[in-house]
Amino acid sequence: MNITRVSEKLEAFRRDFPPRDYAILQDFDEDIVGSTARVVGHCRIVDVATGVVLAEAHGTRALREPVAGAQGHRDTRDPDRAMTQALGRVLGLMGYYDAAGIEGDTDERDETGVDRAAAPPQPPHPSNPATLAREKLRAGPMMESAGLKGVLNDLDEPDRKKVKAALEAAGLPTILPDQMTPQMFDEVEALVDNLDDAS
Repeated sequence: MNITRVSEKLEAFRRDFPPRDYAILQDFDEDIVGSTARVVGHCRIVDVATGVVLAEAHGTRALREPVAGAQGHRDTRDPDRAMTQALGRVLGLMGYYDAAGIEGDTDERDETGVDRAAAPPQPPHPSNPATLAREKLRAGPMMESAGLKGVLNDLDEPDRKKVKAALEAAGLPTILPDQMTPQMFDEVEALVDNLDDAS
């Protein structure tokens, strides 16, 4: 099966549509799918006079580690490859492809066996003090739990076991943190109050 090179498509396109009339705009982004870093190339063909996008396409590549000693910060050439892939696709959409080549035979069955999208990556736990401070501010005011801990520690053993079981049943921690949200504080306090009412 023949493969029409992107450079051949571009040459044919430029014979018909000079750059002063039709611009080719390219860029790329990096993201993570599952645990795999990738680069996504983006290509648009734009009518220069009107700004109308005539065709656009994307291309993706796995993003490898930079080559030691290579030029640039992340010189893996993967961004170039992703943008070249996007360019080839957008030119194919404009009719610059070989119908007998690989571009004209894209209705192949999916044989990957994958039927679910990759799970999004879990954000890393912030270690920056400013990020931690912002998280605390977003969580709202916190309440000291020392007094509540004192009340729980003063309970006799059977009542402590009841409170522990109630905390577990409510999905609350059995070892209270030093600071709690008002909602958590109220829930634990209500469990203790219920215990007093029941006795």
